[in-house]
Amino acid sequence: MDGDENPFTGSASLGSSGVDPLTRLTTSVRAGWEAENRAAARRLSACYDLLLECLRRDDSGAGPESPPGHAVVDPFDVATGYVVAAMAVSTLRAESMVSFAADLHQRYPAVLAALASGRLDQRAAELLARQMATVDPSVLPQVQQDVVDDYLAAIEAGERLGARAIRDAVDTIIARHDADGIRRRKEDASRARGVRINKGADGMSTVSAILATEEAAVLAEAIDQRAAEHAAAEAAAATTEGTGQPDPDPDPDPDPDYYYSKAERRADALLSLVCGDSPQPGSSDHPVSPLRPKVTVIAPGNTGADNPGADGDGVRVEFTRTGEAALQALLDMLNISDGASVEKVDPRIGAADDAGRGLKYRPGAELARRIRLRDGTCRHPGCAVPADDCDIDHVRPFDHADPARGGPTEEHNLMCLCRRHHRFKTFSDWIYNLEPEGGLTVVTPDGATMTTRPSGPLGAYRREQARAESQAWNRQQKRNPDPTTTGGEARPEPTYWSRRALRLNAERARAHGSADTRFVDHGRWWRRNAPVVSTVEHEVRALLDDLLSPPPF
Repeated sequence: MDGDENPFTGSASLGSSGVDPLTRLTTSVRAGWEAENRAAARRLSACYDLLLECLRRDDSGAGPESPPGHAVVDPFDVATGYVVAAMAVSTLRAESMVSFAADLHQRYPAVLAALASGRLDQRAAELLARQMATVDPSVLPQVQQDVVDDYLAAIEAGERLGARAIRDAVDTIIARHDADGIRRRKEDASRARGVRINKGADGMSTVSAILATEEAAVLAEAIDQRAAEHAAAEAAAATTEGTGQPDPDPDPDPDPDYYYSKAERRADALLSLVCGDSPQPGSSDHPVSPLRPKVTVIAPGNTGADNPGADGDGVRVEFTRTGEAALQALLDMLNISDGASVEKVDPRIGAADDAGRGLKYRPGAELARRIRLRDGTCRHPGCAVPADDCDIDHVRPFDHADPARGGPTEEHNLMCLCRRHHRFKTFSDWIYNLEPEGGLTVVTPDGATMTTRPSGPLGAYRREQARAESQAWNRQQKRNPDPTTTGGEARPEPTYWSRRALRLNAERARAHGSADTRFVDHGRWWRRNAPVVSTVEHEVRALLDDLLSPPPF
């Protein structure tokens, strides 16, 4: 239909000028790409100018009136804070942006010029800069000019290089001018070796490892070999009932509609390598070392007098290292474990406060643990340093001369800050206000306001409970705005015991009905290592029953 325009490009779907629409749209995409590259160059230049201004203000404060050395805030941290406030990005991304902007202006002007012209995108610029990070400064101008010219020439010639091809091409140029630069970069890379476990979402977590190439090769071979052994053992165990002959059509998967991928088999093999396998009947293998997971259970108090509404709703299970899980997942883990370290947390605000300890500078172990469970990470806007690696800071400073005058060591006045942002908050002129439930408001000197919410399991639990209470109140108001009368007749609200009876009836109905299909299969390693008889599950169920269903007295 001639004349129909794309609302984003403004181009007609059929060109009346005889130009192929694909050609016109490709040109539009190219123009947008170049505009984005030029905008990235302007953004990075603005970040560098901001850093220079923070450095200038820091230098202008030098002299007899300047603060002591321990109270000086790094201008880089100040510039990063302003970038977070201006762009709504994380602290890590802001640091990377400011640092990259400084490198482009001070070390890689040729890369910056190519970016500003629109011919080079930011991701490629970062890759080129990273490859040249250890080049000798005496030859760096010539190296970077050759690198940029070679890359742009390849782009114009129609080549579309991947990251590995770009790195190889850059290393070829570096080797002609500074062979030691490549060796120094590899030595720096070896210092990043390690294993990290990150809390994920949807009941999953991420385990990442940075290893030397030869170490990764050994691990990969071991995982694949163990996965093959498990597959062979499963195939051998799949026999026709009563004949002892191999099943002509073995089906190792319990659910024929579920495909057990190679990646999942590798996950089970990794668990088997690290934790071992339980010895099978008739086997002489040694038993595996017992597991004792650390678990945090956040639930209301279990006494009817203190908390008559504790009917078990909203209980949160948190594995200390890897994040939230369901009660069923906890039982599955404990079924193959030698007990557990269970930490029960009362979610009430100020439940661990103590009048005597509130006048002391250092919080007690229980209060400190609650603050970390509430906050989850450093509370400075955009920062993601885990709370376990942070300091616990008084929002309103503690008065060492007269503790009763203000700044108490209580939950409503404490928050987690990493060491750098702890110093920043103490010695900068930014304003921090903490709400009793944990919400934090930060005001910059230029008036910009940022807010953060606690991201730890205790903070998330409180938000979920507050949301549930608000929804229940809204439902009650729609049903009966006045709980005492309805049309002139008395209508009392349901009691705790009537609600509990309804919940138990619903649970019995589910138990006698069809099986719950929401169960998540944790993998064959769990099923293979589950004992035939285990008293741990019964003990844990009794513990959770005490937590979730208190006796009526």
